[in-house]
Amino acid sequence: MSGHSIGHSPASIRVGPRWYGTCPMHTIMRLLALALLASACASPTATDCERAVEAVELCTGASVAEAPYSATCDASEAAHAREIVAELDRSGCEGEAPAVAGKADNPLCLGGRWDPLRVCENPPALGEAPAGDAARYPIVLAHGFNTTTENFWRFHDDIVEALREDGHEVVAGDVPAFNTPQVRAEALAVQVDALIAEGHERVSLVCFSMGGIDCRYLVSPDGLGYGDRVATVTTISAPHQGTAVADMVIDALEAGDRIGAGDAGRWLLELFGVQASRLYGQDGVDVALVDALASMSERGMVTFNREIGDDPRVEYQSWASASYVGGLALPGWRARLEEACEGRVLTHDFERDVMFAGFVPTAAIVAHGGERRPHDGVSTVEGARWGTFRGCVPADHLDVVGQVNDHRPNRRTGWDYVRFYRTLAFDLAARGY
Repeated sequence: MSGHSIGHSPASIRVGPRWYGTCPMHTIMRLLALALLASACASPTATDCERAVEAVELCTGASVAEAPYSATCDASEAAHAREIVAELDRSGCEGEAPAVAGKADNPLCLGGRWDPLRVCENPPALGEAPAGDAARYPIVLAHGFNTTTENFWRFHDDIVEALREDGHEVVAGDVPAFNTPQVRAEALAVQVDALIAEGHERVSLVCFSMGGIDCRYLVSPDGLGYGDRVATVTTISAPHQGTAVADMVIDALEAGDRIGAGDAGRWLLELFGVQASRLYGQDGVDVALVDALASMSERGMVTFNREIGDDPRVEYQSWASASYVGGLALPGWRARLEEACEGRVLTHDFERDVMFAGFVPTAAIVAHGGERRPHDGVSTVEGARWGTFRGCVPADHLDVVGQVNDHRPNRRTGWDYVRFYRTLAFDLAARGY
């Protein structure tokens, strides 16, 4: 595709960390004071880069650095690190993560102020301009966990509208927000059956996150056996190998961790966007929610993958997404990304996406700690691969479906969620689907 580079293409990378977002002021003022005191007795390049990492850690409330930057930070990169601390000071930081409700605009990008960190530049949208014929089969969009056709984890309305304007027949799939792939697939089957009853021969499934597991169960001969009615299954950032956060929630519940103020169970559930009160209702524990979490766990997906096979009549393809806490480049990040993405990275010069604040606290869990597996806040890149792997996009788990309040294109990476799905649909049409 034009306008982007693939993993092996030359790229100019600045190792010094960058920040895109907003944070409030007195914590950074203390940090700057400490910086001035330390400047006379410490290595400038090492301390400046480490100090920028510390500033981002304070702002997000999470540890984002597992190794010092002194080995990879030269004088030029140290200058960028100092600018990060100064810009955070001007933006302000209270030592708390930004509100989970959305990604606020960086105030530096308002009014055309000097932009030394390049956070306000508007790179061209990634990928070729979408063009082509309407798809042969209706496209069913299958959403993920904790999602309906109305809440903020859904496929953004812009995606549905754009695909229909391009001439594709699109159905926004609607399944229970909290239940197992088996139950959710049955709801999806009703919508597929309705399309078949209208005279369509088959459908194409485009499945986000847990929706990818639902779609596989719907189609599988070991599941609902819809391989004669489904032409293609395209999964987007689906946890085909599970997500480690779900394992942690299940472990907490099995250990008798009652959901209450301040405990681990409540915290982990709310990272999934689930209010803790949802677990305990008038009739006791919500078994469907617990089963849904168990089905998304890494342990649960081992069993699923062993028992639920693919249908050879159906074409399976997948995309993964990758994002980084604070957009920081930890040592070895690029090599890990290229390996996990099998060299297929949709990118402008390997610019890193800044992870949504709501995913930051468990980022290290999803990454499997020191292994630092590339991921999008929920699914690892390796775990999102299924069937023909098409590659990685620079986006976190919500960016992939245009949430929350995302810009088009992303001011840092060029990611444009509508452009991506338009291209995907035209590609299905070009291949006879």
